[in-house]
Amino acid sequence: MPSSYPGRHMSLPRLEPGTSGKRWVSVANWATPVFGSIIGVKLILKTFPELWNGPELVINLHQGALTECLLTFVYVLITLGLDRYRHGSFFMKTWISSILKLALHILGSDLTGGCMNPAAVVGWAYALGVHATKEHIIVYWLAPMEACLFAVWIFRLLVCHSKPEKPKTN
Repeated sequence: MPSSYPGRHMSLPRLEPGTSGKRWVSVANWATPVFGSIIGVKLILKTFPELWNGPELVINLHQGALTECLLTFVYVLITLGLDRYRHGSFFMKTWISSILKLALHILGSDLTGGCMNPAAVVGWAYALGVHATKEHIIVYWLAPMEACLFAVWIFRLLVCHSKPEKPKTN
């Protein structure tokens, strides 16, 4: 999957304690999906030029950022819940996650494209020449990343309980 969600799968493991020596891996994990998405979109546009022009921001900047933020927040929060509490089949987790992603994409597709994935959006933006605009950076990069970090923080705050410290024995 060349453009897996960088916010959840790639950056969050690097936020765990004890992974400071593996920061360079994070750079490669971020660059690979972005370049894969750009190459994939260019190939799609060359093969099927009339197919689609990528995600389009139909509403204003602040509403678009809030929409992408909410969609990403819900996706990450439910996915973290599935990872933590669903001890069933891998196929059931995958099915639930896929239906969730599809439902959120349909909800946001008329407003922002409902991508929730900076790596996938940058491919379309770069191929169409709008990758350096303020709207693209705020709506499709900053909002999903902030939502991802906020969802992890809320999940840890509400779900993950701190373990009681053991009394020290001398």
